[in-house]
Amino acid sequence: MDLGFLLLTDHSESLNGKLYAMGGGWNMLRFQQMPVEHVFGIAFGIDIAWDEANQRHTLSLETQDPDGERLGDELEFEIEVGRPPGSVTGQDQRVVVSIQATATFSNPGPHAVIVRAGEREIGRSRFYVADAEPEIG
Repeated sequence: MDLGFLLLTDHSESLNGKLYAMGGGWNMLRFQQMPVEHVFGIAFGIDIAWDEANQRHTLSLETQDPDGERLGDELEFEIEVGRPPGSVTGQDQRVVVSIQATATFSNPGPHAVIVRAGEREIGRSRFYVADAEPEIG
């Protein structure tokens, strides 16, 4: 199992194996004050190898602060993918997932969203949280 993609969004949905994203691909959040609770989307595609189909796989997702501490709860769920009729022998099956997350950001600095398959990290998306520049006027 491999991570096909991982994208941070303002909002995203997965429908019929496709991702629909608004405000996707960012890596910086700026806030007037902290701590602040913020809602954002986490969208990713998991590629399940041919020989891993028809088995349950446990995935987990977490957001970490600059010290590597988890923000909020870890999300854990299972997926299972079969081989559809007519699939090409050896073809990976992609599962597209979109989650609306809420995190309380208390400190500026580098943060990360991490995806794991079992105990193995399969991907991370780093982003920065910063103080908003003061308005002049």
